[in-house]
Amino acid sequence: MPRISERGFSPRCAGKARPATLAVIVNPTGDLPGTEKEGEIVASHFGSGARVILQRAAATPDAVLGALKGRTYWHFASHGTISWEDARSSALVMHGMVPLTVGRLLETDGLGQPRLVVLSACETGLYDIRSSPDEFVGLPGVFIGLGATGVLGTLWPVSDAATALLIARFYELHLGEGLSPPTALRRAQAWLREASSEDLASYAKVAAARGRLERRRLAEIKKDLSADGLRHARNRALVEWVKPEATKTKGKKATAAGKPIARPYAHPYFWAGFIYTGL
Repeated sequence: MPRISERGFSPRCAGKARPATLAVIVNPTGDLPGTEKEGEIVASHFGSGARVILQRAAATPDAVLGALKGRTYWHFASHGTISWEDARSSALVMHGMVPLTVGRLLETDGLGQPRLVVLSACETGLYDIRSSPDEFVGLPGVFIGLGATGVLGTLWPVSDAATALLIARFYELHLGEGLSPPTALRRAQAWLREASSEDLASYAKVAAARGRLERRRLAEIKKDLSADGLRHARNRALVEWVKPEATKTKGKKATAAGKPIARPYAHPYFWAGFIYTGL
């Protein structure tokens, strides 16, 4: 059996890889503006001829199913719903709050076998094993059953702002540096956990300079990461403030400690809920 490393598939497998193409579904319900930053950055990793972007009113179930066919990367930045009573009713929510259900996905022919499905929506990584403990029923299992090599999902409702940065870093590590999806996710999570607000703002600035992010989106991110923005954020109680220690140089008086440094997404709520299923 060929060895699989952190850098992705073995050379034998790599020879069979298809060119990377993308279908990205962004904010179909219109109430997740933070996902639009995420969509911009994700799409920027693919050439204009290799991607299709469906946003807001364009993201109807029929249009989405058509866009998915033959694409190697499927990215959903939307709402998700889980039905514990009827697994086939679990869904990704499209424009007009119309569900794209598990049942419809399973019944659609010709979707193809994507390399990766990213479900950047709430609780898309959950499984129901109560009815049949031997069979995992959930969105990841559905996409694996459809032929996806791997699925990235979430275990709980996630923060738009934090998720946009985490997903941006994930794609950078996976597509830019060639890391396998599990490794790229793990490193992106560690990066988000340790990064200060200044680190994250600088990262967004570089993304904008490279054309991966519109300037107005950069301004939104910088505002969110400012001290005032963090203190008034919905999840302000989870922000970690680190006060630099006072320093003392030999023969001189100790200098006063600097201003507190924020690590806005250090709490596990922001990064630990993302899980990868597959190869």
